[in-house]
Amino acid sequence: MELNMTFNGLELWKASGGFANEPHMHDDWYQVTLPIRGQCLLVQEQQTYTLHAGFGIIAHPRTEHFFEIGSDAAVIVIKFRNLPRGLADRGSRSVHSELQITQAFDPAEIGRLFRGWHVTGLEDEPDPLLIQETELSVEQYLERILSGPEHSHRAAREAGSIWSGSPEGLLLSGNNRPHFLGVNGSNLGIDPHMQRVLEYIHSDFTNPMDIDSMAAVAHQSRYHFMRSFKMLTGSTPYQYLLNLRVEEAVRCLRNTTESVTEISFALGFSHVSQFYRAFQRVKGVTPMQFRNQL
Repeated sequence: MELNMTFNGLELWKASGGFANEPHMHDDWYQVTLPIRGQCLLVQEQQTYTLHAGFGIIAHPRTEHFFEIGSDAAVIVIKFRNLPRGLADRGSRSVHSELQITQAFDPAEIGRLFRGWHVTGLEDEPDPLLIQETELSVEQYLERILSGPEHSHRAAREAGSIWSGSPEGLLLSGNNRPHFLGVNGSNLGIDPHMQRVLEYIHSDFTNPMDIDSMAAVAHQSRYHFMRSFKMLTGSTPYQYLLNLRVEEAVRCLRNTTESVTEISFALGFSHVSQFYRAFQRVKGVTPMQFRNQL
């Protein structure tokens, strides 16, 4: 098994091609084991479960468990310290009654989501905003699959397509790029609080931003804000921010003699390589190739 990503209170793993671990327990971690291909033989509290793709299991803290998969199988494991906020808010007694040991899920969906989450871990130094969006996506997915049947469909509707659209999870290109809304004056039909969020982003997009601050400006919860922003712009806040930086890079490459490195750091990229990847994904060429074509 190979550790893919570690966030604040979250770990995401994927095992494939044959794997077995020793009996163990986690003092303060929940663990959801989700077979996405083949069969997983899992033992928990001395009870054996034969799990197939689409049928997972949760281990509560201090629950002994281990599992084994064959060469043709694959499993995604999500470990988390705290229950998703939507579940925790219902009260500890009802939560534990709803957290059934076995859980049904869609293997294709978690596979697609995991690929998007994994991109965050591939970044040299992921932008804090991208990390926050990834954490929210994992948390909302957990809330949805761990909710009782009476809550599952509602949670799925609320999730909507907040994190869908770009499988890479980073930025959109071509016809799928975000719609940059005007920020001077009012936009007809736009909530005034969301208008202020856009003004805030456009005025300070070269500096670090976070979801909580933007949600506060919008007078919305984090989840409601993510839905509202995606519906308004066609992108997540991070995708929107990244595309704004690329457009400003285009202006700098055309109108200044600043080096690519200078432009990269001035626009808030933590690494020049991150800037190159973002620019090439949007424009189809590297920053230097773009400048040489002028």
